[in-house]
Amino acid sequence: MRARTQFPVGAGPLLGALAGGFVGVVDGTRAALVFGVGGRSALAVVALSVAVDALAGLALGVLSEVALRLALWGRRAQPPLAARVFAYAIAGALAFAATSWAVEVTLARHNRFLAAGLVALAAVGAALPGALLAPALARFISLRGAERAAPAPSPALLLLAPPAAAILGGVIFLSLWRAPLPPPGVALARLVLRVSAPALVLPWALARVAALRLRVPWRWAVPLAAGVYGALAATAVARNWNDNLRFAPWVDIDVGASVVGVALVLAWLVGPRLPHGRGRAAGAAVAAFIVAAALLLGVSASEAARKAGAARAGLVGPTLEMGRQLLDFDGDGYAGWLGGGDCDDHDPEIHPGAVDYPNDGIDSDCDGQDAAAGPPPPAAMAPVPASVPGDLNLVFLTIDTLRADHLGCYGYGRPTSPEIDRLAREGTLFENSWAHAPSTRYSMPALASGRWPSAIEWDESIWWPRLGRGVRTLAEALHDDGYFTGGIFSFNYFAASDRRGFERGMDLYDTSRAGLHVAVNGPMESRGSSSRQLADDAIAFFDAHKDRKFFLWLHFYDPHLSYEPHVEVPSFGTKDIDLYDGEIRFTDLHVGRVLAHLKELGLWGRTAVVLTGDHGEGFGEHGVTAHGFDLYAAQTRVPFIVRVPGLPSQHARVPVGHVDIAPTLVNLARGKPEPTFFGRSLVPELAGARPPDEATRWVFQEVTSERGKKRALVTSSRHLIWNWVPNNTTECYDRARDPAEAHDLWGRSDPGGACQDLKGELQRLVSALALPPGAAEKIARGVTPPGTTAPRPTHLLDAMLGDQIQVRGYDVAPEVVPTGGEVRVTYHFAVKKRLGPEWRLFFHLEGPGGFRNMDHVPLEGLMPLSRWRSGQTIRDTWRIPIPPGGPRGTYTLYIGAFRAAQHLPVTPKTLADAAGRLRLGTFVVR
Repeated sequence: MRARTQFPVGAGPLLGALAGGFVGVVDGTRAALVFGVGGRSALAVVALSVAVDALAGLALGVLSEVALRLALWGRRAQPPLAARVFAYAIAGALAFAATSWAVEVTLARHNRFLAAGLVALAAVGAALPGALLAPALARFISLRGAERAAPAPSPALLLLAPPAAAILGGVIFLSLWRAPLPPPGVALARLVLRVSAPALVLPWALARVAALRLRVPWRWAVPLAAGVYGALAATAVARNWNDNLRFAPWVDIDVGASVVGVALVLAWLVGPRLPHGRGRAAGAAVAAFIVAAALLLGVSASEAARKAGAARAGLVGPTLEMGRQLLDFDGDGYAGWLGGGDCDDHDPEIHPGAVDYPNDGIDSDCDGQDAAAGPPPPAAMAPVPASVPGDLNLVFLTIDTLRADHLGCYGYGRPTSPEIDRLAREGTLFENSWAHAPSTRYSMPALASGRWPSAIEWDESIWWPRLGRGVRTLAEALHDDGYFTGGIFSFNYFAASDRRGFERGMDLYDTSRAGLHVAVNGPMESRGSSSRQLADDAIAFFDAHKDRKFFLWLHFYDPHLSYEPHVEVPSFGTKDIDLYDGEIRFTDLHVGRVLAHLKELGLWGRTAVVLTGDHGEGFGEHGVTAHGFDLYAAQTRVPFIVRVPGLPSQHARVPVGHVDIAPTLVNLARGKPEPTFFGRSLVPELAGARPPDEATRWVFQEVTSERGKKRALVTSSRHLIWNWVPNNTTECYDRARDPAEAHDLWGRSDPGGACQDLKGELQRLVSALALPPGAAEKIARGVTPPGTTAPRPTHLLDAMLGDQIQVRGYDVAPEVVPTGGEVRVTYHFAVKKRLGPEWRLFFHLEGPGGFRNMDHVPLEGLMPLSRWRSGQTIRDTWRIPIPPGGPRGTYTLYIGAFRAAQHLPVTPKTLADAAGRLRLGTFVVR
């Protein structure tokens, strides 16, 4: 007789939804408080968290109930041995495949401990479902319909299976952790086979353990297992905490575990009491899904809710991102729902990540405006005061991971930087100084090239890309201006063998000290110290080249993670932030040695010194530690000190960025202007001038990583951060009243609308940076937006290609051209309806010289037909060279539109030739 199930159908998803709703209230309230929102925004954060967690709990409940019911169904029959062997073989093969895949993708990791742990998790995670569902598979393939009274599941499923899985996973862990890394080929295949082999029997072994009989009632097995294994997991994490664990998504993990835990408690307390029959529990689960989904779709329209929820609440960010992928109807990577920002989800050419070509009347990137500007002009040089020595040496000091607000000269209370403070008292200290990116791999190229990262041509053939071949560097410019150039770097990112571009223009390039830093857990952390040795190398450089005009770039690395104590300097404590301050003090000591030696050699009176950090470091501000993914002040506000002999000491409030350094140094060297530099020369400010645009001048910032795209503008009074992809949210901080950036102004009181103005400026700049050079001018000449009168063609024509494109006429000049000359043809089009994808224009020329194919994308590749919109007029100019001595006579121009073998029909038909082409006009070659 069939045993009655203790829980009604639908109990799993219903209890999961209730558990998720409860956890969502708690987590959403916490997120609202931590992020600092109030009133309606706080309620929206809570509602969003409730919707997300309820849906997550419901989905987990559905999977759990289906799996458990299938498992019970499989236990109610006794299939033949062959069916059972086959089922467990399938389950073992899947576990083996998952384990082998994990081995292959983690072998190259620097941290073998972490790699082994991930492989073990993959093995156990794949084996557990196999152990649970193999009996059902065996029953299904055996076609045996007779049922028996299934024995009640044993509490061993909870109490013994996890430790058994941990033991078996440990075998896999140890086999990989201790294995030497083999070369590719047969040896690698053998390692994968050896490591993954235990996974073949994992499902069967776990099923045997789960079948053991225990005299522990289920009522007590659930809380006992949850308590014991939860405590063990927390202890293991606490005892083995490191940076790999620190960067794990702990908020998401904690919320997910909380939903599971609360669901188990509800199942324990009220599950058996849920009403059976008439699908009441299932109906309630469906109702819960409808309510949660509607709440998610509605509340996600609130930017404040998305911003706080994605930043502080568990599961919100991943759920919104997954939901956007599901609701992306035009396949362009962006959705119109859940804050995806797609203003036309039926047009794959329009979305927040699209290039918005200026002056075409189309808001392609959904920012509410058509782009109208191009990239900034090249840096301009200024007259250098006569008080500055003509034979000026240049020393450029960069210090890795150096926050401005951890230096005494920037107001820090601890004595971390006595030598740098002394330098600041002799030169100009820029109070509003910023990196353009929060990581070395993008900040240092910006310093070297005088260009923002997104404006640099990159060579992606190497991990952490190189500067492209055409990118000019500061060292190249100074070398061409007669300087002996040197670069001394102490991190393997700058290795000469990788040729990332920093060596260009360097007469001396030394990265030998990089070996003093040993990588730990990949590039995020290294151990070792190099400041003393780097200072020794700089001193040797000065001794060797003191009689010539030189430029030296010296990059100190010690403040970068990990933070280590140094007996040479005072200790500030043992916490991370204390050790970090100690690293700054240690680096400062050796910076002082470098500067002191310049004085000893008598070079101080003709040497300019520039000091900055490549980026900052987070210590919990905004919940962010370390650096690399965020644009807050902790990660991007860096010191910027310029000491030039003959110029006054002062503090300057004008905002400055890294791209300003290259043109400033070239200007101080009285060198030739470098047209590729984006920044501006700060020589006028160094001489004491206060720029008239100080209040409106901004510094651009950006980061693109696996966590999305973020862009920012910072002025002397505001810091606006656009979390562009995937969340499409904005933050704005009052730098004057809130230097810690603790209170987000976006969507709140914003006197004068400064934040809104900055957002518009930022979006225009982002659009401009995505364009090729000259695109703005070309589109302005060739595209007339809808509702605007277009220029009249010289030769009028009223023809149609299909019912989509009107051919208004053409211009041809000259109409009579000698051989060896050139004809300039301008085609005039009006867009009546938008064409579908893959349509292209063709352009043909026929005459005494035969057929000539002149196919091209209009406006020099800027306006393919997929970008043409109703109401626009397009003017496309094409130059036709006439070969010297070519055949003379009359030449005819033809045009049309095609997709594969399909052509748009020409009307009137009197203008079409036998091939269905539109006969446009003629010119004569004499």
